[in-house]
Parts: sequence; structure tokens; C-alpha cells
Amino acid sequence: MTCVECGRGLGPASGTGRPRRYCSRSCQSRAYRRRRDGGRLAASAAQPSVGRGGEPGSGSGDARADLVHAAVGLADAHGLDTVTLRTVAQHAGIALPEARRAFGSRDRLVATLVQQLLARRRGTVPASDGPVETLARLAAEEWATYREHPWLVSVLASSRPPLVPAVLDAARASTEAFGQLGLDPPTALARYIALSGYVQGMAVMLLAEHEQAGRSGTAYRAWWAEEARRLDRTGARWHHPWLDAASGGSLPDTFDADVDAWFRDGLARVLAGLTPSDDEP
Repeated sequence: MTCVECGRGLGPASGTGRPRRYCSRSCQSRAYRRRRDGGRLAASAAQPSVGRGGEPGSGSGDARADLVHAAVGLADAHGLDTVTLRTVAQHAGIALPEARRAFGSRDRLVATLVQQLLARRRGTVPASDGPVETLARLAAEEWATYREHPWLVSVLASSRPPLVPAVLDAARASTEAFGQLGLDPPTALARYIALSGYVQGMAVMLLAEHEQAGRSGTAYRAWWAEEARRLDRTGARWHHPWLDAASGGSLPDTFDADVDAWFRDGLARVLAGLTPSDDEP
């Protein structure tokens, strides 16, 4: 007889109790999670693991998929600092040595998360897209990924991000779009860095900090209400009339809706400044 999860032999039957169906607790846990999650683990297993430099990781494909699934869940719920090979292996129901064989190090695991999350968001480029539309679409895709996984910006907002294929592909697509607007390669790279800085800066300010406040138990509305009372007591509201727009109730109540509007409004203006006009030499 073989394990219904991994296909390995189960060995001789004990002769008592119900027949064995799994070769280990790891396989039993993995099968349970797959049933619980409605097949999402099976879908994630189709995504290849990527290590440093973009090379595939070693080890069982199912184990890598389970580890990635557990790592994303941990990071989403508790922040990236909680993601270690040991904690991820525990949450995935996989032995630590197997996790080490699959990824080797935490850095390679994080690089794999970056690759899969960015690659999952990339859509098909419409044939009618011009360079400016391409830049807007790429920026919106990156923002949407940060919207779903705010911790990801802490990995990518760096001068040394994991250079996995999805990161390199996004940079190439953006610099090529700037090049199609008539910019030379050094200028195209500089403007791509400026555009990326806008997207990541907005994500750090509006998403990552908001997520951190939520995990710490300080709801945004509660924080803002306390700050508004403090500003009233100190008279700061009188010196800063712009605060009235924030204290009117719309900002705290609709933060999640407002951040997308703020991002889109700023993106249009940033792109207008970064892309050459018809009369620009």
C-alpha cells in the first residue's frame, strides 16, 4: 500500500485498527490543509520555487508549495519578521531539515515569496498599450500586490532587492517603455527608479504602517481620534487649516478606499512629470 498524499510505500500493516493512509504526520497535515483550503495549495504547487539568482530550489515540489503557502500566511498575519525556516516549517507541518533542503536559507525563501507574489499579479500586456499606459499598468500591478501583502514593500524598497526574474522583468518592461518615449538608457533607468520610488513610498506610508498599526491592536480610527483630540488641545488645528479636511470624518472612516484614490491621483501626476511631452527635446 502507498501513502495517498505522496505515493511512498507505507510498509507492513500493523494488523490492528484502521488501515494507514499516510506515511507520516507531515503528509497527513498537508492533505488536511489542502482539503481545508479548497485546493489552493495544489494551485500554488504549480508555481516553481525560485532561489538566489532565480534558480529553482531543491526538494519536494509539494513541500516547497506548502512552505511558501505557510510563509505568506505568517507574513500576512504577523509580519515578515515572523518568517523563519523554523516557524514556517512548524506551520506547514514539515520537518525543519526538509525545509532547509527546499530553500537552504531564509533569504532564499523570501526571494521565492517575492517571485511568486509578483509573477502572480502580472497580466497580459494589451496590444494597444502605449508606453505611458504600460508604465501606469506596471505601477498599478505593483501597488495591488502591496495592497494585498503590505510587508512585501519592506523587501523591495531597497537598493538591494532580491533580483528574481519577476523583479528583473518589471524593471526591464519599465525601462523599455521609457525608452520607447525617446529617452536614452541612463535617463530611462533614472525615471524608472523615480517611478518605483513613488509606488513604494506610497506603499510604505499608506499600507505598511497601516498594517503595522492593525497588528499592534491600534485601529486607525482610534489612533486618529486620539490625535485629533491632542491637536485640538494644543491649538495645532488652528495653525494648520488643512487638518479640517482630515478631521471631517471621511479620512478615518474610509481609509482603505481613500488610499487607492490617493495613489491613482498621484500616479497620474508623477507619470505626467516623468514622461516627455511632445515639445520636450
